[in-house]
Amino acid sequence: MPLICRLTEAVESASRLIAAKGSRIAALDAFYREHTVAGPPAKAGVLDAGFAKPGSGLVSVVILTLNGADMLASLFRSIRTHNTWPDLEFLVVDHGGDEETRQVLAGLSSEFAIRHLVPGRNFSFAFSCNRAAQLARGETVLFLNNDIEFTEDAVPPMVAACEATGGLVGLKLWQKSPEGVVSEEPQIGIRLRWNLQQGWTVPYETKPGPADALRAARPSSMPVVTAAVLACSRERFLALGGFPEEYLYAYEDVDFGLKAMVAGMPSISLNNCSATHIVGATRFKRARRTRRRRWHRYNLSVFRARCGYLCRRHAWAGLFGGEGFDWGRRPAVAIVKPVGEEAPSLAEPSGFAFVDTKRRGPLGINLYGYDLVLSCDPAFDFSYARHLSPMAVTVALVRQPEGWGEAANYDLLVAENESIAAEVAERIGRPVELLRPEGGKEGLMSVVARFLRDKHRIAIVGGEEEGRQLLLARALRHRGMSVRCVETKAYPSPSAMRDDFVIWLKQGVRPSLPPDTCHIAAFDIPESASWRGDIYLGDWKDGFEGWFELLMREMEGYHSERMAGPADKPLARDSLREDTKAEAFWNEFADPTEWLITVS
Repeated sequence: MPLICRLTEAVESASRLIAAKGSRIAALDAFYREHTVAGPPAKAGVLDAGFAKPGSGLVSVVILTLNGADMLASLFRSIRTHNTWPDLEFLVVDHGGDEETRQVLAGLSSEFAIRHLVPGRNFSFAFSCNRAAQLARGETVLFLNNDIEFTEDAVPPMVAACEATGGLVGLKLWQKSPEGVVSEEPQIGIRLRWNLQQGWTVPYETKPGPADALRAARPSSMPVVTAAVLACSRERFLALGGFPEEYLYAYEDVDFGLKAMVAGMPSISLNNCSATHIVGATRFKRARRTRRRRWHRYNLSVFRARCGYLCRRHAWAGLFGGEGFDWGRRPAVAIVKPVGEEAPSLAEPSGFAFVDTKRRGPLGINLYGYDLVLSCDPAFDFSYARHLSPMAVTVALVRQPEGWGEAANYDLLVAENESIAAEVAERIGRPVELLRPEGGKEGLMSVVARFLRDKHRIAIVGGEEEGRQLLLARALRHRGMSVRCVETKAYPSPSAMRDDFVIWLKQGVRPSLPPDTCHIAAFDIPESASWRGDIYLGDWKDGFEGWFELLMREMEGYHSERMAGPADKPLARDSLREDTKAEAFWNEFADPTEWLITVS
């Protein structure tokens, strides 16, 4: 990028961060709010307000506590006030084993069926919830944080939703401070979005956006729901292996929700029914800030390795109307047009948040915040693009055959008629999609969504000196893939967050490669080498064509495996004749996070 563009970009970035009080996410949200015209609330994913009346049955309520007698007492008071479900058993997993908790539970035992389980020390949320679910006797299991307070009769509609959808069911949650102040906006589930600062696709607790008026008041399908209040079939919970036990109080519910999704179990947030959640009440009791930061880094590495690939693919496709995660907004589109020409009109404006026409000026072209860049200009130079997100989809709209070259900087190419598409595809050796001006089935959104579903984004690292990089890039683009070529010393960079695959043609491994990307070693490595990539192919010295077909098969196999979601062994039903023997039962299982819990 030219120096003047870099300086301009730095000044603009600093100005946005100052206005957003240092938050990149807030700055991006402000950009969308400023440009998006208010429209009707989104209806996709919003369900009918009620489900069929549930049948009778035992519901097993799992509550973990650590020296939290006061919160337990408050939780049970709220259940006493509001609950009408007649058949509940409470499995209270007491990580602290303190006398005050024992006294509170003893005082409640005359009106609630409470099983007091004392495992002997602090365990992770996932580990103890799984053990409790194994011991539960109900058909439905309801996981509750001990800092939840019910404000209405929530169990019957949650059971009804579980039976009707076969999925995971959560509630709308109002955050409440330890001082009793309730938030102005509720949490309505969990969405995922890419975080350009962190460099990956992150889950976040969702507050209602401009298009969420219906979603915030009715049962709605969400990418995931939080385990602060989570109900599901006990049998299906055990069959999926429960919450993955590698996590320590973070991401285990998101991971489980993704496992459930690929198993055909949707996540439903009952946003017509709510409870309050005391923010941070349990988190601050678990550990000091330095330990929580250590836990966060560890949990992050586990989640990205297990679910990062799946999240990126589903989030990206979902933004563009494909089979993916709801974003609560539509994509923002920039059209880059040549000087003196009219910009094309898009036949499906309702599919976009907004569409802006852009033209390069003396300081380059500002593409901040745009999710899709549609260029009609074959002379457009991406080195003059300021703030272009690495996650933006770049599309070349070919209106005449001349001037496009290989169009290597574009993810895909589209043309408005068959003759231009065929001519350009034959000349540059890349597929050119047919974009029908009237939109509809083959409109821009459907073409982009199909590309994001079926193709991959690939970085080729090294090999430029011998010309091997260019040979491989041409072969991959011929198959419709999006390819960028990178020098060995330049990887990883911020653009690495978009890569599904990285093909290494030369040794140059960094100690911290993105764990949500498949790394393919395409050079000869000794058997004794410590790193051989996620896939080891070696050099193609025995012939490129056969090696390339093997590469394609390996990539598709990896893709299918990762899109099938994380997998865990099923949990077995268990019975414990005496709940006083809980410590022995807990210790029958290996706790993967014990070293993190006990280390100072």
